Amino acid sequence: MLPKALTTGVVSALAVTVTLAAPADSSQAPRATSPSAPNVLLVVMDDMRADDMAWMPRVQRRVVDAGTSYQSFYAPTSLCCPSRFSILRGQYPHNTGILTNAEPDGGFVASRGIDQSTLATWLDPTYATGFVGKYLNGYRGADAAYVPPGWDDWMATINPFNYLKILTSDNGVVVDNSGANSPAVFARQARQFVTEQSGQAEPFFLHLSIVNPHNGRPHRDGGGAVGTPYVPPGDRGTYTGPPHAQNPSFNERDVSDKAGPAASYPRLSADDKAVIAVKTEQRRESLASADRAIARVIRTIEAVGELSDTYLIFTSDNGYVLGEHRIAEGKRSPYEPASNLPLAIAGPGVPVGHEWTAAAGTQDIAPTILDIAGARADYPLDGHSILPSADRLDDDPQRAVLLEGARRPVDAENGGKIRYARDISVANTDWLYRVVVTRRWKLIRWDQTDTFELYNLRHDPYEVESLYGRRRYDERADQLRSRLRLLRMCRAATCAN
Repeated sequence: MLPKALTTGVVSALAVTVTLAAPADSSQAPRATSPSAPNVLLVVMDDMRADDMAWMPRVQRRVVDAGTSYQSFYAPTSLCCPSRFSILRGQYPHNTGILTNAEPDGGFVASRGIDQSTLATWLDPTYATGFVGKYLNGYRGADAAYVPPGWDDWMATINPFNYLKILTSDNGVVVDNSGANSPAVFARQARQFVTEQSGQAEPFFLHLSIVNPHNGRPHRDGGGAVGTPYVPPGDRGTYTGPPHAQNPSFNERDVSDKAGPAASYPRLSADDKAVIAVKTEQRRESLASADRAIARVIRTIEAVGELSDTYLIFTSDNGYVLGEHRIAEGKRSPYEPASNLPLAIAGPGVPVGHEWTAAAGTQDIAPTILDIAGARADYPLDGHSILPSADRLDDDPQRAVLLEGARRPVDAENGGKIRYARDISVANTDWLYRVVVTRRWKLIRWDQTDTFELYNLRHDPYEVESLYGRRRYDERADQLRSRLRLLRMCRAATCAN
């Protein structure tokens, strides 16, 4: 989804000019004929909000303006690992079982076993498959020798949140890349993969996972009193945008309509606003280096003569709340800043400068790539292809997507800290919220209190005024509650309800 101020500019069709560079040696020569299936570059950012796209002008030009953007694209669980494995498996988190970021109910430990069947294994050996960048929380230490099945070239970082001291598992061997900013490291590795594959008969699938704008060291203030991403010196002080979201949800004046935790939050203090301003500035300044890195990868694809046969897919794992609805910061939220993500697809036959308005989610990424590749999964998927074409500009306008947030277990005997001491089956999970969202409507159910919020996203995109309990909307609420009951533990075909 583009920032609302930019949506009118996207509809102007901007064509990408493909320049075929003459490589210096024959090993980098373009394929003599088109592959049986096109290449795919999938870029996944970390904690990037939909409205952050305005601060990535190169991605805007090469992917968003050159293809189709998605207005109502969601992370079913707005948290790193559940979202990332939803992308790889084409399933909702309640079906992958990856509900959190840490073991045993989330993260890398929980992925072992189910990683035997993912997008990588479905594409391999027809495709040359490559992974670069951040994988899953908990992939570290001795685990660096492990390469998940299906990946021909594996370059995953084992310490993603130190931007200048990146260690990567290069096909199971730890390599120290310290000194360079992580987007530059990942771009170099991605470009190497593209160059090596350019002379091959088989197409490639490259999953490029960039850490920006996630909080990480080194912080500008040295001590990290305000958690921010690293910003290279040349990008510091370049942000000239607003200090916070410029809409009525920021530090919301009246939260009496809220049924969840935000109903009890006080208004943001001056200190809260100052911290949000610092975070906003440094998050968006950090995107500049990622923007340059992604552009270099795309230019390499272009230089080896592959761009006309390559789909470019750009998204994030989750968004981030920064002051909306009095929530100072965070991502485990059903509200739009955390759950609504940027998504853009450009490539052969994709309508240029178009917007897809129907609801979609990360569970749709794998089916879309399988559609591009002409490949199949080895089990029924929850999502379906959202690949646009000249005769399919959009999907079902009534389609509903499920959002779900597991309530992490708290140990009352350990100072109230979150614990991960035992497995919790999905069937017995204690949910914080579950949500049904269409392109127009969103119904939030707060499971702990069995209370609801209802929003008309067309007229109230910032979720300022809940309509739940108003008589004229009772029928709509009943319809959405029925759909939520069908979706909340859906599997495969039943997720189409």
